[in-house]
Amino acid sequence: MNYELISESDYANLPEDNDRCFVEFEAICRRNMTRMIDENSSTDFDRAVREQYMTAVSAVAQECFIPNIPHGVSGQNGFWDDFSRFSLAVQGEIARIRIRQRGERNPHSVLLTTNTRTKIEHHISRIRELVEKSEMDEDRRTRLHEKLDILSNELRNQRSNITAMLGVLMYATTTVAAVTTIAADGKNAILQIMQLIGQDKESEDAANKRLTPPQKFLPTPVKKIAPPVKQQPRQITAHRYDDLDDDIPF
Repeated sequence: MNYELISESDYANLPEDNDRCFVEFEAICRRNMTRMIDENSSTDFDRAVREQYMTAVSAVAQECFIPNIPHGVSGQNGFWDDFSRFSLAVQGEIARIRIRQRGERNPHSVLLTTNTRTKIEHHISRIRELVEKSEMDEDRRTRLHEKLDILSNELRNQRSNITAMLGVLMYATTTVAAVTTIAADGKNAILQIMQLIGQDKESEDAANKRLTPPQKFLPTPVKKIAPPVKQQPRQITAHRYDDLDDDIPF
């Protein structure tokens, strides 16, 4: 049985960098795995979901060249021991990646101002209110709230991931557009969030450009001009008079 731990839209929004792709992929799968498993689910179901998680994360680790991740269930020590060791190995690699990337400035991230964060939180709350009052079915409502949770969590980071935020906003746009009663107000709130993110990113890029020292170029090499070749004076060979006698017609 196949349990969807990651959607097609999530796949499409994964970053191209291998390390970042693995970290984000694992986070999505773990979050959805935790959501599926609860006190009401059976032991067999819990195990099947965890096996799906291990299989997917192991495959992506191999594709992204992430070392030290076990390949699925070994069967030697029992499933739960294998799952525990697998989870520890994954979290260890994620910690190593995050430490290695510390101090790096992701070009697809932005340092949002406090004012911007407050305004975005206001618009998120507005979208949640509209969703709760709408006739949206329960599954869509739950899924949209989960996406908005991701957006709110990004606001708490020192630098917010623009790709992740826009992915949430695109999903939200599609979802609210399908509900006539909230389509206009919902899309307007989403548009306001997009504009706020774009303004801060534009301001940050402009500031970085002003602070970046001008690039130094090597001086243009001076082309050496070869000195003109001195022409030797033409030498006129004197003829002896006796050699010219034969040319005289008289």
